[in-house]
Amino acid sequence: MSTKSFPFILVSGPKVDDPRARRIIRKQAMKDVGEARKKRGNYGRVNMRQMPLFEDTNVQIRPVVRPHSSRESSATLDLTKANSSDSTSDTDPTVYDDEALRTGCKAVNVALLHEGSSGVSLAAINLFSNYETARAKFKVDLADLSILTNFNVGKSTIPILSADPTRLAGLLGQQQWSYLQYVPSIYGTSEVITAATNCLLAKAKTTLIPNYSCKELNLKLYAKALRSLQSAISNEETCGEADVLCATQLMSLHELLDPSRDTAWSHHISGSARLIRHRTPHRFVSEFEKALFAAHIGPIVSECLVNNTPCYLEGEEWSALYRSLTQESDFLHDRSALTINARLMMFPLPGLWHDVGEAITGPELFNDHALSLLEQRCRTAHRGFIDWMEDYKAHCVRLSLALPPPKELALRRELFGSALECLAIVKRLLAAVCDQQRMSLEKETQALAHLILDLQKQPSPKHSWLFSGHEVGVAYTVMLTKAQWEEQNAYSSDEERRMAVRIRYNAWSNTLRMTG
Repeated sequence: MSTKSFPFILVSGPKVDDPRARRIIRKQAMKDVGEARKKRGNYGRVNMRQMPLFEDTNVQIRPVVRPHSSRESSATLDLTKANSSDSTSDTDPTVYDDEALRTGCKAVNVALLHEGSSGVSLAAINLFSNYETARAKFKVDLADLSILTNFNVGKSTIPILSADPTRLAGLLGQQQWSYLQYVPSIYGTSEVITAATNCLLAKAKTTLIPNYSCKELNLKLYAKALRSLQSAISNEETCGEADVLCATQLMSLHELLDPSRDTAWSHHISGSARLIRHRTPHRFVSEFEKALFAAHIGPIVSECLVNNTPCYLEGEEWSALYRSLTQESDFLHDRSALTINARLMMFPLPGLWHDVGEAITGPELFNDHALSLLEQRCRTAHRGFIDWMEDYKAHCVRLSLALPPPKELALRRELFGSALECLAIVKRLLAAVCDQQRMSLEKETQALAHLILDLQKQPSPKHSWLFSGHEVGVAYTVMLTKAQWEEQNAYSSDEERRMAVRIRYNAWSNTLRMTG
């Protein structure tokens, strides 16, 4: 039996030359320390009890950039500086290269604020949040994508971005109030939001950076996000949570950037609608929840118009919820009363168009009472848009001596164009159910079409292509069908006259839906 030798450590002894002996000495010296840590239960953990020592105990450290508001940071990641080294780190979403870490560190600035307090919190020392890590890896900030939650973003956006992906770069920095500003503070604490965010950021990076592709990683993140979302939706306890609705909307943004699945965007929008209706209006209380609801408004109205189905938002409770988002200020913004009212008037439009179409193409074409009821609804919508135009003019006059910021001017252009195209549609619907006023209404409709085309010649914001396509489509369709709506034929019978109304309506409505 061999005897074990124990090397002794002499504090004042000479340094041992043999590196193997020094390693044995260090191992022996730390043996008791390791045993003690195991007994305490914190073996292998960072010493969280020891606070940093500062020469000046009155110094308090706080991050200047809040983790949930990374858009306020002046250091925006340069998307044009991607290089070939990204491909190695992008094979695994949890591995980040040194360059990404350095870039992310630059996005978080720290200031020493002398406040006469010696307290230093660990949260303040944690300068590199989970979201900033992901932001550094993918080189995309969610705040820069907030314009994708604009009211005018719809199915028609997908082919435009697919034909020219560089358009997305022009949207960066065109920020607006959006639920995306709340996601960074939730990232890392919600599995479903974290997975959906990674999926969206990876796809945005692929779209923004030329010649960059990581299809395997994108598919991996996409599959993970869908599994996480499906699991949350299938759970009765979690399906009504705001996190699940947020993840669903994040995935719909991903589908905007991926034309390979042409129906996926519509599926996510209809899924969002079911989740929102399941929650009921009373559960949208926090600013985050209200922002989620606001981002859903445009896409669902667009889908209902394209699919010729009534929109559930025209219900009084949902309209009241949207109206409650109003926040007044000196200049126009997404939550101004003028903005909210313009979009509120669009809620009944899909249902009105659907019902007029059902009547004109069905047996109610010969029912004067049914047509009279539809005429009343059309006149109510018509009056609403006319009144809004007056409010819009009053707003512009009130600020005529001021210098409105670019955001106000961009929103003015967007709202005015939307009101013009909606008014043109309403005038055509009214003329369809009130044939005796068709000629006078058609003159007004043609004037609106020319005004819409004149708008396209004026300076417009970078993101104007999100809504100008709708406007031009409505204007050209009105002008294309002008002759049919101005005809004054002598009909041999009332039935022949009504059948002409049907032919005229179908020629216009079917053409317009094809352009949408």
